[in-house]
Amino acid sequence: MTRTPTLRHRLPVAVACAAWLGLAAASALAEVGPPTSAAPYCPIDPPLLDAAAHLRAASLDVRGTPPSIDEYDALPAAAKMTPEATLDAWLKSPAWAQRAVRRHRDLLWNSLANLSGRLMPPSSNLGVTYGLYYRSLAAPAVRGGTVPCLDEPVTLTDNGDIVFKAQPDGTKKEGYVLVNPYWNPTATIKVCAFDAQDNETSPNGTYCGATGALADLACGCGPNLRFCIGGGAGGVLVESLAASLDRQIQMWAEQGRPYTDLLTEKVLWVNGPIVHYLKFQAKTPGQLRLVPYAINVAKLPDLQWTAKDTWAPVLLDDGHAGILTHPAFLLRFQTQRARANRFFNVFLCQPFQAPDTGIPVDGISAVQEPDLQKRAGCKYCHVLLEPAAGFWGRWTPYGAGFLDPTTFPPQRDDCLTCALTGAGCSTECKLFYLTKAYAPPEKPWLGWLISYNYAQPQHLKHIDQGPTLLVKTALADNRLPRCVARTTAEWLLGRGLVADEAPWADQLAVQFATSNYDYRKLVKSVVLSDAYRRAP
Repeated sequence: MTRTPTLRHRLPVAVACAAWLGLAAASALAEVGPPTSAAPYCPIDPPLLDAAAHLRAASLDVRGTPPSIDEYDALPAAAKMTPEATLDAWLKSPAWAQRAVRRHRDLLWNSLANLSGRLMPPSSNLGVTYGLYYRSLAAPAVRGGTVPCLDEPVTLTDNGDIVFKAQPDGTKKEGYVLVNPYWNPTATIKVCAFDAQDNETSPNGTYCGATGALADLACGCGPNLRFCIGGGAGGVLVESLAASLDRQIQMWAEQGRPYTDLLTEKVLWVNGPIVHYLKFQAKTPGQLRLVPYAINVAKLPDLQWTAKDTWAPVLLDDGHAGILTHPAFLLRFQTQRARANRFFNVFLCQPFQAPDTGIPVDGISAVQEPDLQKRAGCKYCHVLLEPAAGFWGRWTPYGAGFLDPTTFPPQRDDCLTCALTGAGCSTECKLFYLTKAYAPPEKPWLGWLISYNYAQPQHLKHIDQGPTLLVKTALADNRLPRCVARTTAEWLLGRGLVADEAPWADQLAVQFATSNYDYRKLVKSVVLSDAYRRAP
């Protein structure tokens, strides 16, 4: 049996034909004779892979590794391709689940590496100088400068108060205390006594794990420094959030559940760092916010920070929609428009793209018309993008919090009052409601949740029902199964589909939908197809 490796990049028929001619021109011409016309001869289709080559190609795509010698030897002598039973076994293996994870990581751009310093404010950051850990932004208020404490054990008064000693440079410094930090409990580090204060709540009633605690001098980093970020913990946290999304996809792939579950299920996988952050640090948000909570913190498992490799599922409320409301997705695509744009690109094959001829731009309209659904030029995309963005209308921008309808109704009187009177607006009003009109047409929306601005009556249900409604709509009109079937075929073929393959793509979509969106069966159909078996 011939064991010929195959080029894994599939090419359109015309390109494959040229490549085939280049590799086998002499033998082809010898068999068929010279062409009868001036046009170069090309066979109708490139040849099909033999069984061994198909086995290799399928194994690389489905498992990420080539077949073993035993698997080659197990091929029946009369086999023309990989046996279905072999493919079925591969598609139930952990190796396939990892391939599915990698595939969707590419689709969702699942990387949060550049966000490690943005989930908590700089005031909660524990830096280290000469082996002493301290909060540099808190230092001026207590030491008179951005300096660490003394490299000596702290001195306390009889009442347990910290003693600060005057220094020649005009600052005053305390000593350190030894702490076993939450990110490495087996280690003992020196932490400046002021920053190491372990109060959960200060004598003034301030909860030391929330925004504003920095103003209370009785608040430090809490027990084992739990309220602060240090020791590379920020990087571990964002890695954990991305890994949580990967795990959700992995579990779906291993269990062979319908593709729709990936987009609608109500579960979040958490590990130690995620649990620790949600319990002790999320109430002190940085530039990115996971509050208001989208999860019942009381339901979180009892996992310590160090349990990085321990994962547990947490059941979520109805507002969630699988990977579309996963914190990693929401943090990777930080505005409602960005989230809708990614969904339309990946799952509907409908990119928001201007025509080659360009779009008209009206300078006057750009100034006078803030509604992008109506503004000249912008409306070409935004007449569809704005209603689509509304599906994420209750998910906070620049974060992954959830604005529940009880606390955050469409319009709030306090936000309207501060917008009209100029009285001090609350943080919630400033962040989530329109409190300043930049153009006359915006005035009727003052005091309204920002996602409701310019929303048409028929689109209000988008905000109320969230991404789950978007998925249901895309299933009902067949956009989602058609797109997933097409892009899966293109992924496995390693090329885009050509025009004469459109009927085959439609057939794949029908089979996908009628199989209850069985992704394994879709992959299997592509791998066993003639299009897949043609070698350039």
